[in-house]
Amino acid sequence: MVIGVDFSAEMLERARTAAREAGLKNAVFCRADAEALPIKDGSIDVALINGIFNLNPSRDAIFCELARVLRSGGFVYAAELILRESLPPEIRASEANWFA
Repeated sequence: MVIGVDFSAEMLERARTAAREAGLKNAVFCRADAEALPIKDGSIDVALINGIFNLNPSRDAIFCELARVLRSGGFVYAAELILRESLPPEIRASEANWFA
């Protein structure tokens, strides 16, 4: 089973639409904060994380929550965009800026 979690209703609706279009029958989606996952202790084999550490300053709480829900021997994979320096003003003001 695949469990999708996001704090945004809009992103959850996009995920549900994509799952429906792909014909997935084993996916459920929950609205929740990363610091309070609605998942049983030790029940996750693999956690895929995209962008939460850039968006949420409660990183320690997120790591603790991942440790709680991950089974022994489970895996966490994260994808994050990390800036090495400030963006120029014209890019910061752009709607295409991922960090805006």
